[in-house]
Amino acid sequence: MPTLELRPSSNIRELVEALPVAREVLERFGLHCAGCGVNKYETLEQGAAAHGLRMEPILQALDEARRSGRVPRIADADRVPQRRAPGSFARRASFGAVVPVMSGKGGVGKSLTTSLIAIGLRRAHKRVGILDADITGPSIPRLFGLRGPMRMEADPSSPAGAQPRALFTPIRSRSAIEIISSNFLTEEEDTAMIWRGPILSSVIRQFYEQGLWSDLDVLLIDLPPGTSDAPLTVLQSLDVDGVVLVTMPQALATMIVRKAAGLVHQLQKPILGVVENMSYFTAPDTGRRYDVFGPSYAEQVAELARAPLLARVPLVPRIMELADAGRVEEIDDPVCDLLADGLVAALQAHPKPKETISLI
Repeated sequence: MPTLELRPSSNIRELVEALPVAREVLERFGLHCAGCGVNKYETLEQGAAAHGLRMEPILQALDEARRSGRVPRIADADRVPQRRAPGSFARRASFGAVVPVMSGKGGVGKSLTTSLIAIGLRRAHKRVGILDADITGPSIPRLFGLRGPMRMEADPSSPAGAQPRALFTPIRSRSAIEIISSNFLTEEEDTAMIWRGPILSSVIRQFYEQGLWSDLDVLLIDLPPGTSDAPLTVLQSLDVDGVVLVTMPQALATMIVRKAAGLVHQLQKPILGVVENMSYFTAPDTGRRYDVFGPSYAEQVAELARAPLLARVPLVPRIMELADAGRVEEIDDPVCDLLADGLVAALQAHPKPKETISLI
């Protein structure tokens, strides 16, 4: 039997299949390879970099496990992601692109679309974060199976004698997607946030400006439905590169999404693409396609938005099952890559001068 080579370039999924004990070793480091739709495409080096881990301890632990057949003792310091400490916050995080995902109507699947885009970007080895701006109805933590509370620290740069500002530490998902959400402010996910509009807008800005984000390739912002306080705050106050609009094949939904497109155009922001969610259902036994919610209006919406149609996302029971179970990262569907590739192409078609985003 040939000797198994342990290299930074080793594919995680292939390594686990060849060396089953590697699964538990990697999970001790927070590299959850089992069933993950992202790590299937990652090497050890890429996974370690995404999680902020050093490569050497991982290779040493895997080598010892290969020789002994058991998981070795792993030092706590080697399992802790290397985040930016509050003391180094003077060097602000930089975002390659900031992309809100919005729709004028609720229930069209913005949060799921945001998650699928994030998964696709991670499969392409991008560093990704999600700011859950739907403060009163956050769905992102449930989709990723995450619970709070998130760690908060006092900003050391606060003026002497003043009340220190809180710095929010994003919670990392299994595939190293950084997430900040109002649901992480409490231990109970069903605690209601009974806040008025101005407070909601302030919280969104705090999550953006006072988050201990890593340097990210893309920060996605999952917006609440409508065209009022929260979307306006994001579109007018943050350094947005463009917007993704989500619709569904229903005349009423299409009309309301057109209103959202009108708002984005009035604010002179580019629409990077349109996604039609719940577009159709394909029967597994016959392969016949059914327009469950009626005929598609995706092309018309995209034409009105003056933007490309990124994807028509079908109704897939397996996707719904994993999303409801908090296992959205286990989705291994080509639609993730289609959405991510379309977004990357749209961002390249709408270049703007890049500079470090100064937070706080």
